Amino acid sequence: MDFLLKGRKKQTARELNRQKKKRRISRMKAIYLKEMRSYFHSLAAYIYFALFIAATGVYFSVICMSYGYTDYAQYVFSNSTILYIVIVPILTMRLFAEEKKQRTDQLLYTSPIRSGSIVFGKYLASVTLLAISMLVSIIEAGVLSMFGNVNWKTVLTGCLGYFLLGACLMAVGMFVSSLTDNQMIAAALSFAVVLFCMLLPNISNVVPGRARYTYIVCVLAVILIAWFFYDETKNVKITAGVGVAGIAIIAILSKVKPALFDNGLSKIIDWFSVLDRFNDFCSGILNASSIIYYVSFIAVFLFLTMQGIEKRRWN
Repeated sequence: MDFLLKGRKKQTARELNRQKKKRRISRMKAIYLKEMRSYFHSLAAYIYFALFIAATGVYFSVICMSYGYTDYAQYVFSNSTILYIVIVPILTMRLFAEEKKQRTDQLLYTSPIRSGSIVFGKYLASVTLLAISMLVSIIEAGVLSMFGNVNWKTVLTGCLGYFLLGACLMAVGMFVSSLTDNQMIAAALSFAVVLFCMLLPNISNVVPGRARYTYIVCVLAVILIAWFFYDETKNVKITAGVGVAGIAIIAILSKVKPALFDNGLSKIIDWFSVLDRFNDFCSGILNASSIIYYVSFIAVFLFLTMQGIEKRRWN
């Protein structure tokens, strides 16, 4: 009898977990569909598609068709990255800023919908538009293949890279939108952040190469991380522990491997550059480390957005 009761309890627990997952997915789906309707009921989606088709169409017709270059990824995708400076603010500025302005964010925060479902639903809506636009690129590459030999490997890896780059910047834009209730401020901040990301490869060439500057930046990073822990936990001991551990690691590395800090700023910037990793995709190189980096980058900013929502919920 005990065995049967335990079996029924396990079955009931599994059934409850399944029902919870279904409810969670249905709520996220509701948020997703709401955002998709908002995009197409406003001008945002149409402006985005118009800009994307116009820009890629110009590069496609002027460079590929006129001069007979068949390397679509190198000539179209590489040149079209500048579009994200305009596209990201257009698609992300309203995601949370509009909710705050209209006071509908209070309905979300007091509803049984989890923060993760809210963030993922909104984020998936923005990247869905990005995924749809990739179909335009596939069609253009198909047209180009009628006039020459197109390397479909570089086209597909370029598509993946362009999508992942855009998905990273969309995550940043959504996080920025969650910080303010003004769409114009959100758009301006997103514009500045995306522009900074685009300029990182150039910035790495002009930063000072002395080791002491690397030490200063590393110490500031440790202070920032410690402040984040304090802001989340309000625990002085944990914050002090994180700070001391970070400073100790820097001190040990400076003694054991001092060469790491020579031109360290340039190395750090190159490592964080989302654009440099994209260039590998356009060359047909499918690098697992680059994919992991992009996915991790997205996860960090989605997590930060969720943390911000949770904090406002409790407040």
